[in-house]
Amino acid sequence: MLKKQDIATNLLCIILVAILFMNQFMFKAEQRIGDKIGLSAKECLGSNYIIILTLTFILLVVAIIKEDKENLNFISGMLASICLGCAVLFAGQAVNVVELSSASGRVSMSLGCYLYILIAYLVIAKCNENIHTAWKRFIVIITGIAISVVSAVMGELDGLSIVKEYMVYKSQFYEYFSNHLSMSFKVVISGVFVGIPLGWFVYKNSKIGKVISAILNTIESIPSFALICIMMFPLSVISKIFPILREYGISGVGSTPVFCALFCYSLFQIVNSMYGALDIVDKEYINVARGMGMTTMQIFIKVELPIILPIIISGIRVSLTATILGVTIGSYIGYGGLGKFILQGLNGFAIDLVMLGTLPIMGLVLLFDFCFRKLIDLIESYRKIKGAIKI
Repeated sequence: MLKKQDIATNLLCIILVAILFMNQFMFKAEQRIGDKIGLSAKECLGSNYIIILTLTFILLVVAIIKEDKENLNFISGMLASICLGCAVLFAGQAVNVVELSSASGRVSMSLGCYLYILIAYLVIAKCNENIHTAWKRFIVIITGIAISVVSAVMGELDGLSIVKEYMVYKSQFYEYFSNHLSMSFKVVISGVFVGIPLGWFVYKNSKIGKVISAILNTIESIPSFALICIMMFPLSVISKIFPILREYGISGVGSTPVFCALFCYSLFQIVNSMYGALDIVDKEYINVARGMGMTTMQIFIKVELPIILPIIISGIRVSLTATILGVTIGSYIGYGGLGKFILQGLNGFAIDLVMLGTLPIMGLVLLFDFCFRKLIDLIESYRKIKGAIKI
């Protein structure tokens, strides 16, 4: 029986219980920027504390006995998802429990609350590994999200400090969010259009390919911020020599050096994925296609591409998630992405402003990672139905 125990999930559930007894579950402050007073879950959640504590203990018990049984894993996942949603809902309702001496006081989720939500998500992910029915996995994932979204729509979270920060910076939030998403897509789409043919060229021309691979590997080894700074110098010189370029937004600061640096990283991921995928295609398929009179391009489109498509999409997934994170650094040189909130919050010691930039970035990474994984699963399912070759 011990061999079947999911030790990781059990440990995560024990940590969830422990968090509910720690002092830094939430905090209060008399001003937006000022001393923070840590609060335990019992102090800030009121009567809701018994509910979430009971749910967490039940989750721990079910996690211990669930082993690899699908139904018990489904119950564990549902409990974890409900705990996640309740943590968000009860944190919003804590404003009615915590006493503040002034109207300008703030109540906010602290390390414990964020950690509880994160670990509950990890428990959901672990349970879903043993749930083979697609609709059950979907319900497990969506339940906690639905509770959180409904809580926000119903105004249950309006008293939280992070929501107040959002209301203050609402117009800037949508602008920065749009800029962040736009830059990420521009970088990755450009990387796809250049990286796929370049990866094919690198694979077909080994001598030149080694040089290109060495250059991309060298660029990949440079830290993001350093590479952006390196890009600033030549772009500044070029824009100074050709002032007309500034009319098109090309200069040494802002979006251009961020795009150039992240494009290089994106190119590395996609070229490597393309090269690696082509390298593992069975040469017998290529020989048969040549024997049928196919040209090199026909072989790529009709034989190689259908086989390696899931690997290419996986490389695009890695590139996009890395780019979404990388755009954050652009705020240090004047680009207006969500990193602006993080930078402003760090400069002003406003943790909720930092989280206003951090949480959407994490959400975008998780969302696109999930979507691309599902796309790969759909392609694999289609290939299986059609009897396509699987590598």
